Amino acid sequence: MSAYQRFLDFFSMHNKERLDGLSDFYFSEMTPEEKGMAFSYLLQMVEGGGTEESVNGLFMADAHRAIPIVEELLKSNRLREDAEVAAAWNLYRLKGDAALLAIFIRLMSSANKRIRAKVAYYVPANLLTTELLVALRGMIRTETDNMALINAVNKLLECYGITRASVTKDEFSELYRGLRNEDGKIKEATFRKLEMRAS
Repeated sequence: MSAYQRFLDFFSMHNKERLDGLSDFYFSEMTPEEKGMAFSYLLQMVEGGGTEESVNGLFMADAHRAIPIVEELLKSNRLREDAEVAAAWNLYRLKGDAALLAIFIRLMSSANKRIRAKVAYYVPANLLTTELLVALRGMIRTETDNMALINAVNKLLECYGITRASVTKDEFSELYRGLRNEDGKIKEATFRKLEMRAS
């Protein structure tokens, strides 16, 4: 079986491998011609609105070729929300374009909890701006989905350079629990603590 046929077969699977998504494995043994065919196959999906998987696959097949195409699709609002997250993340990873932050911030208020969780996970913490801090604090104040809240809390801490490795276990636990606390006063006090640590 050719590498390209294995790639095509992936889309008709209904098992754990399918749930795990496309990986570099599917492209690593392809000939340049097969990679070109895979790129065209994925491009049809992406041009129809795409998914996280099809956008990521496009970059795995040929990142250099994917960049201008995905940039244009993103600018023309032709991508579904999960495809937008993948597009912004891949483009930032390859180009470091700070303008992409606006896409992450906009999607933090998506009606879809899966999108909010993904965007809080993928937004680059090194793109620290007042707008990002405001958006993450807003999520932490109002988020009803547990995974989205966990990701927003972890990302806010990361924005301040706080990880389990950078502070003591007790410090991390106090800040993490403060941000997850249902009492709004405790959350606000924790936001102030983070601001004071940063100044």
